[in-house]
Amino acid sequence: MIKRIVPLCAILIVLFSGFVFAQTPNEANAAARDALRRLESALSGESVSGLSTPPPAQVTRGGNQPRWTDDPYAAYPRERFIAVTGTGVNRNDAERRALVALAAYFGQSIQADFSTTTAYTQAVNSGTVNVSENSNVRDRIITAASMDNLIGAEIGNIWDDGRGTVYAVAFLDRAKTISIYTDMIILNNQNITLLTAMSNAEKNTFNGLARFRLASNIAGINTNYASVVSMAGGSTASLNLRNAEFYNLEVQNIIQNITVVVNVSNDRSNRVQDAFARVLSSLRLRTRGNNPPYTLEVRLNVSELRTPASEFVFCNIELSANLIENSTGASLIAFNESVREGHTIYTGAEARAFSAIEGIIAEKFSFLLQGYINSLIPR
Repeated sequence: MIKRIVPLCAILIVLFSGFVFAQTPNEANAAARDALRRLESALSGESVSGLSTPPPAQVTRGGNQPRWTDDPYAAYPRERFIAVTGTGVNRNDAERRALVALAAYFGQSIQADFSTTTAYTQAVNSGTVNVSENSNVRDRIITAASMDNLIGAEIGNIWDDGRGTVYAVAFLDRAKTISIYTDMIILNNQNITLLTAMSNAEKNTFNGLARFRLASNIAGINTNYASVVSMAGGSTASLNLRNAEFYNLEVQNIIQNITVVVNVSNDRSNRVQDAFARVLSSLRLRTRGNNPPYTLEVRLNVSELRTPASEFVFCNIELSANLIENSTGASLIAFNESVREGHTIYTGAEARAFSAIEGIIAEKFSFLLQGYINSLIPR
């Protein structure tokens, strides 16, 4: 046993030497480039340097039941492989179940959240997160983020008992798995560094919020990758990993430091301004501050309407609001609503109309703003 473990340890030392102790920005950049080069080679089907090939798969039918059907490590030694057996009514079914069982070996804790992988996929496809120029490798990296399919998983021996049951082995080469998932962590770490490198003024904006949210997502993916590395027998102690919670705390700080000033024309006793301010405050955004990055410009058109056939007098309010990015003048959100309310006297109609528009702001603008924030990915 010991004689077989020592060569694997030597291989892992060779694989990881040269990038696990990178400290300076230049060293980190070089480590990321090296990791991407190795990753592209591994995901393109090239052999990983220093690794021996797995034993050739045996496909048989009938005869005595092979020992590996009960113990896959009889054919795929435990010190080199993680292996499980799946059964099915045909070969495809057996292979599929074996791969599912292999993923289950690592536990449900590594299953990534759907929204996290969706945001990651959007960021990769938009170029916000830099991965490979090779589309096949890029697709594999995106797929790996969900942890539904383990990169490097292979189908080995197949045995058909001839009586309606097929057995299949799914396996991972431990050293190759450690190499691939470590390289993906290094690549993700570099992207986190690039996403979060900004001044405080840049950080305390919606763009800064989006960048740190994405960094949190990537950190969560890295946590899953680290679990794979650990369970395969490797270590991530030298990779400077930070969990998602570290970035989530920064996200909360950013939200509380984003300032949106509200300007309303033709208001009545600040009713509309206060309604918008309440929405912003409910999302923990500030509404007062020096040099605010955002202004909510609101215009009200308030008019009286009388009709000869009715004893009621009506108040019409047309509201137009735009969330402006002050540095560029760009409109980020447009919000347009109108109401009409009646009463026997105009002051009563106007009071009702303003109450109605306050309710619309509380419900619809809150929903719109939350949707905008949730949809953000970095530019």
